[in-house]
Amino acid sequence: MKKTFYLLFMFIGLVFTSCEPMEDIHDEIDAEIEGKIAGTASYTLTEDDYKETLDFSFANFGSVDEAKELVPVVLNDVFPSFGAESSVNVTFDIYAPKRDEKSLIVYEATDVDYTTYGDDTYPNFDRMWQVFDLIEDKFSDVPNRTLVSLTYDYYEGGTTERNDGFLLVDGEWIYAFGFTEDEYNAMGESYPNFSNEDEAEAKIPVFLAEKFKYEPAEEGAIVPVMYKLYGDDVYDIDGDGNTEENKTTSFVKYFIFNGMNWEVYNNLLTQSLQFGHDGTNWVPDNTIRYTMTKADYGIIESALLSKYPGPAENAGYFGSFDVRKTSDNYWSDEMLLEAFNVFLNEFDPNAEIGQKYVLSYAVYNGATVTMQSSLIKTEAGWVLNN
Repeated sequence: MKKTFYLLFMFIGLVFTSCEPMEDIHDEIDAEIEGKIAGTASYTLTEDDYKETLDFSFANFGSVDEAKELVPVVLNDVFPSFGAESSVNVTFDIYAPKRDEKSLIVYEATDVDYTTYGDDTYPNFDRMWQVFDLIEDKFSDVPNRTLVSLTYDYYEGGTTERNDGFLLVDGEWIYAFGFTEDEYNAMGESYPNFSNEDEAEAKIPVFLAEKFKYEPAEEGAIVPVMYKLYGDDVYDIDGDGNTEENKTTSFVKYFIFNGMNWEVYNNLLTQSLQFGHDGTNWVPDNTIRYTMTKADYGIIESALLSKYPGPAENAGYFGSFDVRKTSDNYWSDEMLLEAFNVFLNEFDPNAEIGQKYVLSYAVYNGATVTMQSSLIKTEAGWVLNN
């Protein structure tokens, strides 16, 4: 009996002893949760993020609002160790279709048009507003998304016959430039048209690169281009009921600049949005993080020199704010906020209400160190965002 009791006691002791490692594990987990880092990163959503994490059929969002709602799900998965004050700049795709249009109306300007809408002197136009006046007046009652393929003479140092597209979208006429006969020839065409759509998609980006060579487009810029194909009149452009005859048909296709080259727009817009962690959740965050340069202190010096001659001159010269209270060049918290307002109003004059900045700047307190201030734009100006 004693032996049995002893063994039972040992077993109970073993049970109690085995709980200690589990407690250690829980303590480690709790410590890990409490010890989340304040990280900063950039991230581009992958196909797996859309299809596996979010269970989408397509690798894109339907709107920016949808991205704002669902990107946090991805961030929780990709950055599990990020906690309060973390920031991630996220790049994602938005489905934003632009339909390619066929030419529904083909029109050539007449002498009466030039007299009515031009300057009544020469049989041509020499201002684009004259062309738009013709389009808006003559085609005022056409259905939405009607495309007018307009041939007209235009004077710009010489008279050139142009063929451009004008697409009606929700009450507004969108201009889609076309190609002259010489431009088709420059692209290797014997006639003012392309043989097929593949040829158009291959040659137009090369043309656009040359066209905008001295006026670089911004990444993400989209341009509508009207081009001609010669083939079956499948759309019965001339309205004669015969769709088997060969005709030259105009189309509009959109092209997008990817930062280096022009390419066919595939109905996806790449956008970036910053998300911040509030300690519990990821939320859309428009915070811009910026480190002030020596030139930035010069902006402040120029603006505040008459009001704070010593501090302003000192800041401009050294590229830092003197925050020693015993110094003649002392910058108080109120003065610093005033300086930040001067700088941000110059640096980002069109910032919207609610825009946030985290400014990193140098201060001298016996040694030069870097400090940060978080600011937000309000109706009253830039205020601290603590």
